[in-house]
Amino acid sequence: MPGKNRSVKAKPVEKWDMETFLSLYRERTGNPITRKQVERYLREGLLPVPMESKWFEPIHLERLRMLEHLRSRYGMSLRDMAGIFGVIESAAVRSEEAEERAKKADDRRKKIIENASRIFSEKGYRGTTVDDVVQATGIAKGTFYLYFESKEELLIEVIKNLIEETLRRIDRKLREAGKRDCIARIEAKGQELLELYLRNSELLYMLLGETVGNPRLAEQLREVYERLSERIEEDLQWGVQEGEIYPYPDLRTVAYALVGMGQTVALLVGGADREQLEKTRITVDKLIRRAFAP
Repeated sequence: MPGKNRSVKAKPVEKWDMETFLSLYRERTGNPITRKQVERYLREGLLPVPMESKWFEPIHLERLRMLEHLRSRYGMSLRDMAGIFGVIESAAVRSEEAEERAKKADDRRKKIIENASRIFSEKGYRGTTVDDVVQATGIAKGTFYLYFESKEELLIEVIKNLIEETLRRIDRKLREAGKRDCIARIEAKGQELLELYLRNSELLYMLLGETVGNPRLAEQLREVYERLSERIEEDLQWGVQEGEIYPYPDLRTVAYALVGMGQTVALLVGGADREQLEKTRITVDKLIRRAFAP
């Protein structure tokens, strides 16, 4: 009836027995085909085995069209056709196998990073060896070097992973709290990142030392700072659009300045008592609010 919502049922997949399949092929192509020809294609593996050894589907009809076209138009033998379809199907299998290998490699790489992060925390960066990470992960030492050129490069990835986890945690907390105020968001991110600095101060300062005279690691360190700054810049752009903060001409520079300030403030409060921590928090809050006042 008009006005009623009618549920749309999925159209069932067509399926046919042998006689209907032969008749349908003749009807749709205008060419006859015998049961023996179809059975030979099945024996040679050129046609997929029907469902429950009985029911043919559209995929069989399409494959039969292709087989008959190759046989009648180009005079191909069964062996030639088997070669063509074997290559096609092997390529599909290789593609699936490649995806599976890539997934396993990605999982192994993540496992190495997770174990390294834990061991670095327990034994310190200097006290941790590649052998420690290899043994914890259950891989050969040669396998480690397929993923990382050195312990220093692994350190970079550990730091990146810690930062990504922190940023995800910040986003989740901000969503749950419903915070949209620009300054409140920046302060929340600053607090979480400060705690990250304090918990992993040895790794962070070791990272700075390892990049001296090492352009490759220095470039990766820049990527770390860039990632942090991008997230701060997003909030700054939002604040400018909403008229909440002063529209500085280069918000990227401002974002980098805030990240740098957070890192140096961590030096101040490292090992500080609760009173100093509270004084620092209040001071930073006033500084940011005055600096960004519209």
